[in-house]
Amino acid sequence: MALTSCAAKGPQPSHTALPSQAAVISFNVSEDAHSLNPLLARSDDERQLAHLTFDLLLDVDAAGKTVPALASVVPTQSNGGVSRDGLRITYHLRRDVRWQDGAPFTSRDVRFTWHAVMDPSHDVTSTRGYDLIAAIDTPDPYTAVVHLRKPWAPAVQTLFTYGVQPVPPLPAHLLERADSAAWERFGLHPVGTGPYIVRSWERASRIIYTANDAYYRGRPRVRQIAVLIEPDFNTDLTLLRSGELDWSLVSPAQRLTLAADRNLKIVYAPFAGFAGLSFNTRRPPFDDVRMRRAVAASIDRKRMSDAITAGQYALTDSDQPPYSWAYDGGAHMPAFDPASADRAFDALGWRRAADGMRTKGGQRLQIVFAVFPEGDTAVRTAELAQQMLAARGIDVIIKKVTLAHFYLPAAVGGLLMSGAYDVAYVVWRAGEDPDDSDLVSCGGASNYAGYCSAAVDELERRALSTADTAARRHFYGEIQRALASDVPYLFIYAPTYGYAIRDALRGFAPTPFSPTAGAWSWQR
Repeated sequence: MALTSCAAKGPQPSHTALPSQAAVISFNVSEDAHSLNPLLARSDDERQLAHLTFDLLLDVDAAGKTVPALASVVPTQSNGGVSRDGLRITYHLRRDVRWQDGAPFTSRDVRFTWHAVMDPSHDVTSTRGYDLIAAIDTPDPYTAVVHLRKPWAPAVQTLFTYGVQPVPPLPAHLLERADSAAWERFGLHPVGTGPYIVRSWERASRIIYTANDAYYRGRPRVRQIAVLIEPDFNTDLTLLRSGELDWSLVSPAQRLTLAADRNLKIVYAPFAGFAGLSFNTRRPPFDDVRMRRAVAASIDRKRMSDAITAGQYALTDSDQPPYSWAYDGGAHMPAFDPASADRAFDALGWRRAADGMRTKGGQRLQIVFAVFPEGDTAVRTAELAQQMLAARGIDVIIKKVTLAHFYLPAAVGGLLMSGAYDVAYVVWRAGEDPDDSDLVSCGGASNYAGYCSAAVDELERRALSTADTAARRHFYGEIQRALASDVPYLFIYAPTYGYAIRDALRGFAPTPFSPTAGAWSWQR
């Protein structure tokens, strides 16, 4: 979920020379994967890796349009793929796809994957949408018919594609009767339908992939992909400049430092989500909306966008990406207004002491701001927010927590979901559908703020129960206005990601959801 793969200085793993640079394309991720099983993916880095080995039923192109992948056509009501009552979705599968061990890909794999998602023994981040499936019929090897318990508008753009938790089909012939040991082996050496096969994994150093010559889209253009695990900001740039990396996601600040390098160019893609602040509404002081609004009015978001990203990450007032049909330009977060913020803090009883810091009942107004150190933009934003809040008399302590623990479920110590913070910098990637209920519904799987509103829950229910786009747009507009008023999140950036690539690299076309979706066509 990092906006960029960079971190504070620290020990740097040794990267030995790669085999024949002409035969390999290399890029980096900011953290080692905990598993290569896509069902268990917890971060954007792990989902990027999954796309090298696995395909989805439906994908999106660089413009964000839904396109077929393992399915031969996108199901719609007009082509008969979606029933008029919305309860049945029929997927027609390609007939030329094989697993990397040579077994045919069939509808059995689709049905098995649904069962695997719902198996409580698997640590799946979210079962959203899959828990609404009543059954999956397989009338023949190349037809999978999904039956829903109730109409659910996001189904086609969520199931086995880019939901909040993207889920590609898994090989039933290998895993249907597998024990825990076999699943663990699969997490180390997965077998997918994708363009590249995992050849070796050196923990905390690199993963080497080799081309799948039987890939259904055609033999990949490059024989090997080398993924370097490199969290250090300075090392990333060094590897880019030396040619050891062919591409890397870079922060806006990194992009500016690379501007003079004629061997590199920047390729942009909109990000399907937002970056901003999460207020922990589960406990004081941010269980009070007046405090959230006062802090929001203390932060100059425009200055952040300009100073930290040079405008590359546009200012936003919504959790919906600006390119989405559900985006509502009428929602407005509290405006930057220091005088209004000061009056609000005073009214709440937090008055300035002799040293200029705010206290109430002898207690200093001190808040913990959590951020992941792997994100250059994240850290810069936290530091600038610290300065802005200090000007209003608030003592901000920045707490750096690695991505490995930032977004985990509460049951396994995840910082956000366990509520062990006051304010946190968060990045949230939406699914292809504008469904944001995981983020803002009471008890939502990604409700980092612990926010709960009966009115918003009802709007979410209505938005999910109709297929009418105009009605859904209205409901999501109301949700965005409610969030702007209640401020469980302070939306700041609608990022446009920048990827620094070597001039010799061809075919690199990142989508709003994945820079590796088209890896089979990379070449140089």
